[in-house]
This record gives sequence, C-alpha cells and structure tokens, in this order.
Amino acid sequence: MTAVAPRNSAGTIQQLSSVNAGDLLGGRPDVVHSREARLLVGARRILVTGAGGSIGSELVRQLWQLSPASIHLVDHDESALHAIQLDLHGHGLLDDDTVVLGDIRQADAMRELMARVRPHIVFHAAAHKHLPLLQRYPAQGVLSNVIGTANVVRAAAEAGVDRFIFVSTDKAARPTSVLGLTKRLGEVIVQAYAGGSMRVGSVRFGNVIGSRGSFLHSLAWQVGNGRPVTLTSPDVTRFFMTIPQASSLVIEAATMATAGETYILDMGQPVRIADLVDRYVAAVQAPGVEITYTGLREGEKLHEELLDEKTEQRESTADPRIWCVRPRTAVRPDLLRRVEELGSLVGTVESELLVAAMSNLLPDAESEDASSLETRP
Repeated sequence: MTAVAPRNSAGTIQQLSSVNAGDLLGGRPDVVHSREARLLVGARRILVTGAGGSIGSELVRQLWQLSPASIHLVDHDESALHAIQLDLHGHGLLDDDTVVLGDIRQADAMRELMARVRPHIVFHAAAHKHLPLLQRYPAQGVLSNVIGTANVVRAAAEAGVDRFIFVSTDKAARPTSVLGLTKRLGEVIVQAYAGGSMRVGSVRFGNVIGSRGSFLHSLAWQVGNGRPVTLTSPDVTRFFMTIPQASSLVIEAATMATAGETYILDMGQPVRIADLVDRYVAAVQAPGVEITYTGLREGEKLHEELLDEKTEQRESTADPRIWCVRPRTAVRPDLLRRVEELGSLVGTVESELLVAAMSNLLPDAESEDASSLETRP
C-alpha cells in the first residue's frame, strides 16, 4: 500500500517545507553565535567558495549577520549566485564585484581572485558531495575535491589570508568511498599549510538534513508522489544535522583553528534512516508508505564514523559541541608536489589506478584501507 499524498512536484515542495527538519531529529537547539565568532568575522573581508550551495549559502547568511566588511560569493553556478544575492541584498542584479563566477579547478583564476580580494578569512565549501556519482566518476572527485582544494588553499596562502577553513565530511574518517577519500585528502592538504602565517583547519560533519539533493528531498518526493521509499538497509544509521546547525558550528570552529586541526561537530546519536522515514510519514500524515530495500551501494558504510581512532586522537575544546581531532601521523613532506602529479594523472590512467594514487598520499596508517577502494568502470 502506498501513501495517500499529493502527486505533483508543487505538492511535494509544500509538503517538505511544512516539515521542520529539526523536529525530525528530535528537536535541535537554536543557532547562537559566540562573542568570539562576532569578533572573528566583524569588519573582516570574507570569501566563501561554493556560496550558492546548501551549506555555503546558509554559511553566507549567518556570516552576514556578524557584520563583516564584505563577503565575496564564489560559485560556478550562476543561478545559485543569483539566488543567494537576492536573498542577501533583495536583488539579483549580479553586477557587484562581490559576486564571483569562478571555478576552483582553475588555479590561475583562484590566484587572481585571492590577490584582488585579499580576504581575511576563507571558507572553502565548494565540493562534489554525492557518493554514488564519485564512485563512478572518481576523476571528477579528484579535480574538484582534491585539486580544487589545493588550488584554493595555495592561492589563499600566497595572498596572505589570515585564516582558512575547509568544510569536510564524516566520510573522511577511515574512508571506504571515493568521496570520503577525496575529502580526507583535502584535510591532509590543509594540514600541509600548518606552521605558516595562515591559520588553517577543517570541519567534519555528517549528513545535513534538508540540503539540496539530500535524503529528505528524495523522501519528500517519493512520499508526495505515492512512490515506494527506497532505503539501502533497515539497519543503516547516519549522523544528521540541520543546515543552520552545521553552518553555525563551522563558524564557531573557525574561531579555534590554528595549525591544521580537524574539528568534529557534536551531532548527537546516530539516527536509523528507517526511523527518520517513520517520523516524516507521521508528520505529513501519509500512512501505509511502501519501503523498498536496495542494499548498500558501493563505498557506503552501514554506520558512519566520526574519526579513525588508529590514526587520529580526539580532544575536547572550550565549546562542548565541538571536538578537536589531531592526526597521529605527520603529513608527508612531498605531499603538495605529489598532489600536483595526481592532477596530471586525470584522464591518463584507469579509475582504479587514480584511486590507488590518491590513497598513497594519505598517512601510511590509512593507506591499507583506502587503497582497497573499488570503483565502477
């Protein structure tokens, strides 16, 4: 028996907007920024990559409330830039120098941008994030999540940026997917800049409920159109946060970043996806929803992890919502040169060799797990 629910896209959008994501997670605290965050951002020039994405755009909204001197919005999606400018300023004219149509894959463009803007703080949120797609197209993950990150952090360092924050994911902890591997390597690239004049750090969090292309959007569409809900396993669990929570804690973690540490956000207990479906179905009053189990997809874990205790050690911070994770193994001294060589492999070697080359750039303790990753041809 399928759900009795609106069977059109407009109904689905209305249905989704009527459900509070925080309520589905059992209620989450309101977003409150600390005095340290206000001092960090206030009267500073800020640059955000991926500014039109779900996390990037909310990050921009919250940063704007902290009275920066300016926020430069960087994205390769012109429609997304239009939307966030409209949201911030009440117009989408796209004729302001703070709206930047740019591609993080282009090193020279990033250098020119950083040299022109001279931001005090950079939040790097641009990334490919869909695990199944990157399993099939690992080269795209390398170009955006690895080479793109290397381009942005290098340009920031050369331009004299004060602080650089990399938005990562819990899939970077003991990675079993191409997505996790690219984001873990992004963290390591950021760590390679520790010790310089630029303070650097990464922020790792789990699934952001309600973000564009997230599970909640798929669930709303399937229920709203009377389709079976597809889940991978009845036992699969994930860590979840709301978009405002995740963005707020990224800003708070930025106040702590110094020498390449990775910060983990307290996301509470992991949630069974099947329980989340039950809560959503009850909220929209659509009983009798059919669930189809498809099995875990390639690269997916049954239960996500926040850190790899073999290679990382966790420490508390002054903020009980945030943990600091430090690597047990140092970054290899030739990492940045090897990352450049990795970029030259794209399009010249098979996917399996590209993934193996990525895994070999991680600290030795992680290489054995990462190098066993498989990709589809």
